[in-house]
Amino acid sequence: MRKNSVACVAFNTCSLALAEGQRYLPTLVTKIEPLLEKYGLFEEDITIRMTGCPNGCGRSPNAEIGFVGTAYGKYNLHIGGDRLGTRLNTKYKDNIAEDEILKTLDELFGIYVQKKEAEETFGDFSYRYLQITK
Repeated sequence: MRKNSVACVAFNTCSLALAEGQRYLPTLVTKIEPLLEKYGLFEEDITIRMTGCPNGCGRSPNAEIGFVGTAYGKYNLHIGGDRLGTRLNTKYKDNIAEDEILKTLDELFGIYVQKKEAEETFGDFSYRYLQITK
C-alpha cells in the first residue's frame, strides 16, 4: 500500500487545504498496515490517495481508497476506484477522524477477505459492494 500512496502537499504550502495531506498520509498508512497484515492483504497493491481539500490534487477520486480533507483531522472516505485510475470512487463515509477511518477500513478489509471473488482487487470488490449495499 505504501508504494501505491499519493497525497497532495496540503498544509503549509496550499492555501486551499482544509486538512493535512503529504505530511499525514505516511503516518496513516503506518496505522493501516497492521490491518492489512491481520487479513493477509499486506502484499495487495491497494492504491490509497489523500487530498487536503475537494479539489483533488492528490488524485483521490480515482484511488481504491481515497481521502478528501474536510477539516483539520477529518476526511471523507471514498472507496471503489480501480488500480489503473480509470474508474472514480464513491463517497462511503463523511467527515471522519483517524479512529473511525481505521475502524471502517478494518471492517471493509474483513468483508473483502470473506466475500471477494477470485482475483478481485479491493477497488473492484468495493465498487461491487457499494452496488449491493446502496
